Amino acid sequence: MKKNASPDIDEGTISERTAAFSYCISIENMKTRDAGDKGFLNRLKSVFGNPEQCQEISLAQPFQLQKESAKVTLEHCANGVCLDCGGKILNLVREQFLGEPRGADGSAFLLLDPDSFRSGISGFVRISQGDHLIAGSEDDRQRAMLGFTEKTARRLFSIAHDGEVLVFKDLADGPGVVLSPIVEDQLHIAERRVANLREVFRIFGGPIELLPPDQALQDLNRVIDLLEREPLRPKDTRGMPGGLVRLPKKMIPIIVGDLHAQVDNLLTLLTQNHFLEAMSEGRATMVILGDAVHSEMDGSMEEMDTSLLIMDLILRLKLWFPQQVFYVRGNHDSFSEEIGKSGIPQGLLWAKALRDARGEAYKQAMDRLYELLPFVVLSKNYAACHAAPPRGKVDIDMLVNIHKYPGLIREVTCNRLSQPNRPAGYTKGDVKRFRSTLKLGGKAELFVGHTPLTRHDTLWSNVGGIEHHDVVFSGNIPWIGVYTSVDGEMIPLRYRSESLLQVINAMDDVDLYDELEH
Repeated sequence: MKKNASPDIDEGTISERTAAFSYCISIENMKTRDAGDKGFLNRLKSVFGNPEQCQEISLAQPFQLQKESAKVTLEHCANGVCLDCGGKILNLVREQFLGEPRGADGSAFLLLDPDSFRSGISGFVRISQGDHLIAGSEDDRQRAMLGFTEKTARRLFSIAHDGEVLVFKDLADGPGVVLSPIVEDQLHIAERRVANLREVFRIFGGPIELLPPDQALQDLNRVIDLLEREPLRPKDTRGMPGGLVRLPKKMIPIIVGDLHAQVDNLLTLLTQNHFLEAMSEGRATMVILGDAVHSEMDGSMEEMDTSLLIMDLILRLKLWFPQQVFYVRGNHDSFSEEIGKSGIPQGLLWAKALRDARGEAYKQAMDRLYELLPFVVLSKNYAACHAAPPRGKVDIDMLVNIHKYPGLIREVTCNRLSQPNRPAGYTKGDVKRFRSTLKLGGKAELFVGHTPLTRHDTLWSNVGGIEHHDVVFSGNIPWIGVYTSVDGEMIPLRYRSESLLQVINAMDDVDLYDELEH
């Protein structure tokens, strides 16, 4: 597996940078951290129980937990487990893949609300080997993801995954959780994802391959025409759509971070959840936070074909969904000699690749596209930009007329969070001031990309100790992250990257679902 070699990783301590978001406690990590503390391990067992002493059940018939633990071997829950929590139904289903997953252990489960899952964009909690989950209403995001209410017990049940068995424990007063097997994939997860993959195939007009130069230039010019008259962007003093996009509050956001030429990551996201369906219905908008180009993987930083391909795909998506796809400008959306990684001048190489593959007219059209891109997306409960809030005082008029303020452009596309070795970075006060400028409340989320905090993860919440300040970076492997909204609550979702290019490009030759089934 190729590793991310970006020098832009923020190497602060865990306490400074906030670890990647997880709803589960890793038992193995906790043991490793405190292996010599017997008292700690005893306390751990008192909460989690000892799997070896639990009653083993086969789920041949429903089983009711009553303040006890029970374990089920993975072979007895091949399709998953239904949990009846006093009338509230949850499903624990195996994570499924259409393409070859990157780094998957093959035994992860997703806990979800089946009713929400069927009806629209919804959340889930992943439980991988070594994880222990406590489910209940005390977690705000679990309430949104799993449909818990104020009447739901603060701690309802727990699930531990030790690799060979799942251990369930009832934690609430009253009737215990009833476990029963899921006989078949009643949620039709695989079929839905295949249908989404077919829709992407249709949107692109065939296999996801580099377009012929004349067709690519035609697409680019059509997108330029769209950007010159976008209705959701207040006009600047030139009469052109300005640097700010205002999205309606009712529009569900799908916030995608830097993709850095990972075409499979974008395809994976487009096939997951109800993202594509909601976009087609006009209920959701995908916001890509710039930097779709220039791979950051070792051995691939000079390669530009995947950058061309991902831009072909994004431009086709924009043409298909003019008001449901917005691409925010990032620092890599440039041909500048300053843009590069590990000494590789990616900006200059990008310009050369466009000229060589598609001619000078295409390169100049891409220049024009970059000039027309917005810099900030704003809704009633969140804002998003590529890199950072401004450090100084700004107003809405400056954001709309950002073309007049090159220093402001540099800040929102290039700056990073302040650190001892980066005193010019932005601070908690800058985030607070930016929210005030945008007339957002203190609980409104500010999403940025640009600076991943580790080399293999994707989502980080409350970064730098700043509440509702989140980083999303979607160009790493194996994890791809998005932020979205369920019942008005912003939630982070992590997906495994899958090798989907070869799958989608075979769709005109086979019945894909039958092929996957066999």
